[in-house]
Amino acid sequence: MNKLTLTVDPEVVRQAKAYAAKRQQSLSKLVENYLKSLPRTETVQAPPLTGIVAELAGMISEKELKDAEDYSDFLQDKYQ
Repeated sequence: MNKLTLTVDPEVVRQAKAYAAKRQQSLSKLVENYLKSLPRTETVQAPPLTGIVAELAGMISEKELKDAEDYSDFLQDKYQ
C-alpha cells in the first residue's frame, strides 16, 4: 500500500467520514474504491446531438468540407 496525502476542505472531510462510517468502511477504503471505479483509459465522448443541432448535422457532406476554399464558397453562397 502507498500513502497518499490530500488537501480537502474540512467540511468535506467531515461529510466523507460520516458517509464512510455509515457504510462501515474507512475513508481510505472509500477513496480507494472510488479511484478504482474511474476508467483506466480516458475516452472522451461527444455528447449526443439534440434539437436544431441534430437536425442540421450532416447537411453538408464530408466531400464538400474537404477543401477549405469550397467550404468558404459554400458559406458565401448560403449567406448572400
